[in-house]
Amino acid sequence: MRFALFGSMFPDRTAKAEEQILGVCDAIRRHGGELCLPENFFQSLPLHLQQEISPLCELTESLPEVDMVVSVGGDGTFLRTATSVGNSRIPILGINTGRLGFLAAINYADLEETLQEVMNNNYRVEERALLKMSTDEAFPPEYFNEHALNEVAILKQDTASMLSIHAYINNDYLTSYQADGLVIATPTGSTAYSLSIGGSILSPTIPSIILSAIAPHNLTSRSLVVDDSSIISLKVESRSHMFLVSVDGQSRVLDESVSIQVRRGDYTLRVVKRVGHTFYETLRDKLMWGADVRKQYG
Repeated sequence: MRFALFGSMFPDRTAKAEEQILGVCDAIRRHGGELCLPENFFQSLPLHLQQEISPLCELTESLPEVDMVVSVGGDGTFLRTATSVGNSRIPILGINTGRLGFLAAINYADLEETLQEVMNNNYRVEERALLKMSTDEAFPPEYFNEHALNEVAILKQDTASMLSIHAYINNDYLTSYQADGLVIATPTGSTAYSLSIGGSILSPTIPSIILSAIAPHNLTSRSLVVDDSSIISLKVESRSHMFLVSVDGQSRVLDESVSIQVRRGDYTLRVVKRVGHTFYETLRDKLMWGADVRKQYG
């Protein structure tokens, strides 16, 4: 099999993280795989690591023709990898070297066993829906990454006043949120930003979209789940006349005159999962459901 490896390009990587990147490269080659690294990711590595990895891989300027993409890091790295993969239909395997990790759900400690399963074609692929954000104004292509695997968020730009967000579902008026913002999430993103503001947790393959207000002024405001065939239209009012729109954490400032639409994406993302390992197992593990936290103090 032929793999492309993506990882964090932040310069503050720990020595352990760098060691794990080398470990993944070495493991792929030992299991008989061919390895490609994007040039920009390779150049972000320290010189000593480049020298060790260089004999193990082929460098490419763009996404090469591969059987699988491996994301090494946390969920942020996985999201950036998803953007690079786009609609190529190449499945992504997320190796978690970060902290929580719902997207990069395979622990680094299970790397060898996982790679052996992959090489034996003993894995499954889940199709994950995305959201597509558009506006009523034309922007340069580089201005927005319009597809989100986790969420599209409307956020206030300043620290003082809340936003008024007028929301419509299929042109039917829903409500006007008086809040610090609004998170529109995929089922995959239900365990990300949406979870932190009280949004519902959904199984990642359920065809739906979640709307959750951030610090709503109206205490009766609750998270809402709608069918993913819905088209969500938003008109924002702000005292500063500006607001932020964030697509999987990548933010841009917009004028309040700009209207936004969010709908199901044009394509799905393919995520590699181990056979016998389920979303519910991940929930129990990551959220420590059923764990007696008193034991750590006993």
